[in-house]
Amino acid sequence: MTNRWILGLCQIFVLFYCLSSADAQAARVDAYLVIKWEGRALEDPNLETLDALRKKFPDLAAIHLINPSYFQPDNPSAANNLEAIKKRIVDNDEVGLYFAPNTSLIKAADVIPIRKPTFWSYGEEVCTNDCGQQVPVTVYSRSDVTKLFYTAHIALKAAGFTKPVTYAVHGWIAPAGLSEVAQGLGYSNDLTSIDFKLVKDQLKEYPISEWLRGAPVPMSTPGVSAWTQVGGSIEFNNDEDILKRFDQFFAQDHERQSLFALSISEESLFMSRLRLERSIEGMTKKAEAGSDELVFKTLNDGKTSRPIAGTVVKSRKL
Repeated sequence: MTNRWILGLCQIFVLFYCLSSADAQAARVDAYLVIKWEGRALEDPNLETLDALRKKFPDLAAIHLINPSYFQPDNPSAANNLEAIKKRIVDNDEVGLYFAPNTSLIKAADVIPIRKPTFWSYGEEVCTNDCGQQVPVTVYSRSDVTKLFYTAHIALKAAGFTKPVTYAVHGWIAPAGLSEVAQGLGYSNDLTSIDFKLVKDQLKEYPISEWLRGAPVPMSTPGVSAWTQVGGSIEFNNDEDILKRFDQFFAQDHERQSLFALSISEESLFMSRLRLERSIEGMTKKAEAGSDELVFKTLNDGKTSRPIAGTVVKSRKL
């Protein structure tokens, strides 16, 4: 009788151990979706694609990095742009700053524009239009970078995005000393850097490739974490490559300052929708195959996501 009782306890213990082991082996797989609102133009096909993406993946959280050029006072579409952006931000999202030296920002900061070198051309070729997407902010002096970043930050807050903690610099290279400026304004995450292997083949003919290859490794400070995005840039990487990197990233130990992030420009969503959807679906299936849960997170856990009402300065051109 005693032996049966002991045997029964052993069986219960073994069953409990197996269940506990299964729970321990299951894990949450954290990924990030970074949507870059780069500041050129908001077009209905891209906005509608973002709406459709939300319907298809209702639990998808995103980090929106926004260039304030969309709603600068000299933009005739400022009010409409701001309304369109705010409509696409949901409760679990995060809003941060996308930093690029666009013409409207340069004017507001009272900085002299620099028109060369550009990301895409060698020699003496200069940018002739709005150079924010063509000339790296790293060519500006530290004092001008400080003015530009502060002006962009104030514009983002004035639009109702009052507590941004994450920023990224256009072109994947941050100017020296920017993290100290950002920290002073309340930022704690720098999402500028990208794994060079993600873009080296597509950019190898342009100056930006050499700049990225020679860029210093981003270093975190006590106040600002410098993260490197290693998931994929949807405009440059197909879903097969992204899923291979997904397997590699979560199959081994990786740098603590690396994030498996998928980044995409809002202004190319329509053209890149299928690639993004296949990447998300493929990542989800791979996680489920390992009895894991794929969760798209934000760096602030959605605590400062939705914008509050802000003052929009109407364009003088209206």
